[in-house]
Amino acid sequence: MGPDLLARLSRFAAHDLRPGGGDRPHRPELWAFIAHDRERLAEVQIERTALIAVLEGTKELTDQSGTTRRFPAGSAMLLPPGWSGAVVNDPSSGGRYRALVLEFPAEMVRRLLRAHGTEGLTQRTRPGDWHVTLTPSLTDAIHHAAAGLTANPPLPPKLSEHRCMEVLLALLEDGVWWLGPVAPTGTADAVRQLLRTQPDIPWTAERVAGALNLSTGTLRRRLSDEGCSVRSILTEERVAHARDLLESEGLSVQEAAEACGYANRSHFARRIREAMGVNPSNLRGR
Repeated sequence: MGPDLLARLSRFAAHDLRPGGGDRPHRPELWAFIAHDRERLAEVQIERTALIAVLEGTKELTDQSGTTRRFPAGSAMLLPPGWSGAVVNDPSSGGRYRALVLEFPAEMVRRLLRAHGTEGLTQRTRPGDWHVTLTPSLTDAIHHAAAGLTANPPLPPKLSEHRCMEVLLALLEDGVWWLGPVAPTGTADAVRQLLRTQPDIPWTAERVAGALNLSTGTLRRRLSDEGCSVRSILTEERVAHARDLLESEGLSVQEAAEACGYANRSHFARRIREAMGVNPSNLRGR
């Protein structure tokens, strides 16, 4: 993000404006986060697709695997629903941290992906560093959406939504296909979204239940009613992620195994053979 864009967006982060409690509205929203002292938020849960642009200072994200990523001023990230971890907002040498957060409701994301024939891509949220390159088209769309959401008098809701849809379109045009997952439609879907975001974590039924605020017994009962289990979902998601890593991203078998949470390469290979009928080495570069 260049200095011109930083200056253009600064007026939208003149005051700290963070989401309050209660039910979240089903419309796009713009938040501003400002801190003058280093603040650490130990337990953050992302509820809706969130595009975050850091204007001053540095943001650090630490996911449940313990991996920390830093986003300095001028950078941006797109976090999917279900991401959870610790967040540190660190002021710059000038003594202030500022960031803009643009949130998109699940139904808006669904409509966009359906309209452009890419809905299936939400089924493969791509774990990574969550970094988004602020291209000219995307930065212009962010500014246009922010101006619409803060207009006085307010713009009609449909017009504000249209401006935010432009941001999602810019993300799609720039190759950011991991806009999902969107809102879950059942317990199994909620588990898939959680595991898909961080497939390398050593998930257990107890850990999944805790992340979803359920008892382990309730989680297992609901999944049984839907014809699956934590183990079966975890295997499906890890195999799907492994296929992407091997076929599209050219990782080695060992690298793919580690990224999918398998410490034992032979165990990883066996799971791939059982699911796909081929050795993982045969998937590379296909």
